[in-house]
Amino acid sequence: MVQVHKSKEYRAYQYLQHWKRVSVILPPQKLFDPKDKHYHLFSYIYTKTKEFYDTLPLRKNGEKPFIHPINVVYGLRLADVKDPVILCSGLLHDYIEEKVDFYKKKHGLGLTKNDVQVLDEYAKIVSSNLERVILQYCIKNKIKKDIVSDIITITNLLTRYKKNYYYYSICTIFTHKNTFEKEKAIIIKLSDRMHNILSIESFTEPERIYQCFKNMFTLNNVKKYILEIYGKKVFEQKKSIPIIRLFKRCAKATYDAFAEILQLSRKKGINEVTTILQLAFRKFELEKAGLIKVTHLDKKEMHPLGLYTGIIEKYNFRLHHKRENFNSVQKRSHIYYQRFFADHKFTSDQLNAIIDYKDAYSLKEVVTMLLYLPGYVLSGFDYSGMFCKMR
Repeated sequence: MVQVHKSKEYRAYQYLQHWKRVSVILPPQKLFDPKDKHYHLFSYIYTKTKEFYDTLPLRKNGEKPFIHPINVVYGLRLADVKDPVILCSGLLHDYIEEKVDFYKKKHGLGLTKNDVQVLDEYAKIVSSNLERVILQYCIKNKIKKDIVSDIITITNLLTRYKKNYYYYSICTIFTHKNTFEKEKAIIIKLSDRMHNILSIESFTEPERIYQCFKNMFTLNNVKKYILEIYGKKVFEQKKSIPIIRLFKRCAKATYDAFAEILQLSRKKGINEVTTILQLAFRKFELEKAGLIKVTHLDKKEMHPLGLYTGIIEKYNFRLHHKRENFNSVQKRSHIYYQRFFADHKFTSDQLNAIIDYKDAYSLKEVVTMLLYLPGYVLSGFDYSGMFCKMR
């Protein structure tokens, strides 16, 4: 009789199961092979990064701040990443931004034009100082200096300057001219977004879907990149390359986060109407070609399916910091459901839960298509369009 933990079925489960985050600070030898010639450099960067992160306040979920870069590198290792540049840059991916935020708080700076300029200049100083100390370490320990410029380039590529919105910083990664550097940065960004979304409880209710939406934007762009560079047959290969493994894992983590939002929404007392929302989406998907492209609002539609039109557009407003536009769409949905479900006498909080449920239910379906349809990309929602034209 085959032991359960040695069966092919269990091995299949181990391969398919969703990755979990770690909640303890793993030592460097658990994240990087001690026998590798670059281990001591990784260990040095680990110590330097940890010393700074230990001065920062706890994360919103009560965890130590250094747990985030630890999880990013942990995710990279689970994807079988061994490249020292990627692993060292994974530790440092938020280092410059965190230094800038620390400086901003210490000096009481805001986001005025002058303050943003000061902060972005300071980011360049942090980057320069970081490069200098790592270079000194490499010279002292007879490590080839080439790796330093690679690490700093990738770290800078992952750094969001205050003058730029989120979508623009992502855009700079995907439009970077050096393909090798670009892919290294993409791999780290996937692991970064995966841990952020695995910590969904750290965010307020209004922030949760938005964080998932940011993941969708990243995933959609990664899928576009993969198709352009590797072609859709790469998804059929038995042994996945790191970028494919991380893409799939980040997509599954995002799906899980949407599923959690659905559960939280149902707990608000809206169980009676969730099947109506689900069927409305299926009707929309069948009659309106689903979420194949970014669609616009249809104000004349009185069936609940009308509220599925333009979900991507709605969160685009949020991504572009167009709060008034976003709030206008939210208000329309709120009024509609207040009237549509008048017999239930839902509270304002419950109506917001219905909107969250509707959005999360449909957006998780987009993630499913990105994950399981090899050639699928959501058109009009990528770095090659409006995102690079606007700042």
